[in-house]
Amino acid sequence: SHQYHLINGSLTWYEAQSFCRLMLTDLATSDKNDLVNTLGSHGTYSWIGFRRGNTRRWMWSDGRGPAHYTRWNVGEPSSGGVSEPCGEMTVGGKWNDVPRGYGKDFACYETRADGTETFVFYPGRRTWVESQEQCRTKHTDMAYISSALNNTAVANQANSWNNNMWIGLFNDAWMWSDGGETSFRNWLSGSDSGGDCASVAEQGRWVGADCNKKSTFVCHGDLKVKKTVIRMTVRSDLDLTDSTISDALLEK
Repeated sequence: SHQYHLINGSLTWYEAQSFCRLMLTDLATSDKNDLVNTLGSHGTYSWIGFRRGNTRRWMWSDGRGPAHYTRWNVGEPSSGGVSEPCGEMTVGGKWNDVPRGYGKDFACYETRADGTETFVFYPGRRTWVESQEQCRTKHTDMAYISSALNNTAVANQANSWNNNMWIGLFNDAWMWSDGGETSFRNWLSGSDSGGDCASVAEQGRWVGADCNKKSTFVCHGDLKVKKTVIRMTVRSDLDLTDSTISDALLEK
């Protein structure tokens, strides 16, 4: 887990990144809901360490990272992830990339108290985003597939219902400032549109925004000031009553 610090300054994403790297570790990386659990729900839009990169990858919804085991159908994935950014299990047991707005049955997984996992299947023609919301609310997350055994279990259900089924596979090009590999996403309305840098807002959900917009921001890590001489010009719009900044200046 990360130690988070909400900084009541007003900086662009790149300025905030430099500040966090100088004073702490980096802009915040969020794995699961640890960010909202720490900060609570706050009304301001605050930068986190997440921005759009250049390399798209197929990853799992629950945060475990890239999909290493794959069972793509012949000729798939076919869109480069741009127009078809989500993955489905076909009745034949192979995967296909499709637009996220289609209505489909879907597969969740549940982590039991003893640490074992089981799949939970839903009929109902939900979009990928709606399916993710229900899986996270009622279970652990959307189904991930890491072996032929897992693949067969989900494929058998899709075949039984004779419908292709959403799994927790998605594609994007977003990357963490600190190099973290978590593939957890918590977009408001399931959308990363709006800009190339991410901020956290209501209920801990994320929105995309213009990286040059000035906002408050969230850093993570321990203060570095005992190891480094900090030379900085204090901006008038930085909140020096903020505990992180005031502690940093005192320790210097």
